[in-house]
Amino acid sequence: MVLECELKYLDININELSGRLAEVGAWNMGRYFESNLVFDYPDRSLKGASILLRLRERQGQAVLTVKRPPGVSVSSALKVFEEIETTVGDFSVMQAALEAVGFSVAFAYEKVREKWKYKECTICLDHLPFGDYVEIEGTEETVRVCAEAVGLDACKTSKATYHALNIEHRSVNGLDQNESFVFDDERRAVLFKEIGKE
Repeated sequence: MVLECELKYLDININELSGRLAEVGAWNMGRYFESNLVFDYPDRSLKGASILLRLRERQGQAVLTVKRPPGVSVSSALKVFEEIETTVGDFSVMQAALEAVGFSVAFAYEKVREKWKYKECTICLDHLPFGDYVEIEGTEETVRVCAEAVGLDACKTSKATYHALNIEHRSVNGLDQNESFVFDDERRAVLFKEIGKE
């Protein structure tokens, strides 16, 4: 069982953080655009069981992921999920296969992710349609040490998913309760140009 253990940091200037990571010798693994479809049954029973079934396209590669609560209780300051993930040959074919067995798209989301490695942690600088966030993945101890080393230890944190943060953002700002969060065409075109995506 592979456990994903992470914590989100809120209200971060990701451009400044990118500079700090370079200064401390972190390894930049690249910046790329992600498109995600989250699938569920019509009755949203996966969501009810806190299970995520996601198909992601990144850097020309399709990835199918299942996240679910671990089989045993884990007490942690981090968000902890069991993660099962594999690459698949074709995004559209995998989508058709999921829909053929009764799943449908519950919502879609997009982000630009800049990924770093530092102090045994993976640090993701995420630009989403509703704001910028940082995820640090590691152990409870390594996440704490990493956050302190790059100046995030005093920042507000959350164990919430981006889905939940989107719903909260929309509620606070009086927006309609759309579960999807994607860039508009103009912003997407600018982002594609910035990261060199065709």
